[in-house]
Amino acid sequence: MGRQRWTGGVVVQTRGEVLDSARDYVRKQIAGLARKLPDRLVSARVKLVAFAKPSAPVPALAQANLDVAGRAVRAQVAAAFFAEAGGLLRARLREQVASLTGPRTFRPWRGAAPEVPAARSRGPREIVRCKEFPLCRCDPAEAAFTMDLRDYDFHLFVDADTGEDSVVYRAGPTGYRLARLHSPVPPRDRPAVPLTVRPRPVPVESAAGAAAGLDRTELPFAFFRDHETGRGSVVYRRYDGHYGLITPA
Repeated sequence: MGRQRWTGGVVVQTRGEVLDSARDYVRKQIAGLARKLPDRLVSARVKLVAFAKPSAPVPALAQANLDVAGRAVRAQVAAAFFAEAGGLLRARLREQVASLTGPRTFRPWRGAAPEVPAARSRGPREIVRCKEFPLCRCDPAEAAFTMDLRDYDFHLFVDADTGEDSVVYRAGPTGYRLARLHSPVPPRDRPAVPLTVRPRPVPVESAAGAAAGLDRTELPFAFFRDHETGRGSVVYRRYDGHYGLITPA
């Protein structure tokens, strides 16, 4: 059966008070990029979120998810207005799609501050979303490339060399760091991406315990070994100020 091809529609979902003109502008921005990929694009989805709370650091959040020849490409940006966010979103996606066909490039490291800052929750922070899925088995360089394609700050995977649940994330002097459940040693083969290895043991705790640890820090996520399953999991800080949980299927 042949691969499905894009039929020209960009699906846009909104949350909050998003003006029709803002929605249409962002749709046109992504559709303009999509038309340049007629033989490779399978689907294009956009989510626009308008935050009215004073605790939101930036009121307009735009996220796009593309399926490009079977490869997931995601970008998320925040701005003062959706017109600005739409232009930033298209530029980010253009760079990511270009890396699929040209030489692989890795994102510049901009320091510890996240590009999309999280809101400050007025009440107690909670785990409001749980996602469970099979982890991809790959080497750290491939995991880092996937992380960049999806515009994440971290990526949970199974290290092909050791078989351990592992995570690559944005940190350290090179901008890429690897943490495995048990092995604090560099990869056996020199990876294509310049990364450092986390030397400290991964804590064994519950998801609630990992979330409580995040409450005491400004870190964007926590990688831990679940005390019940023994698998590597991640609690991360959501844009709305609460937490999400990722666990292996």
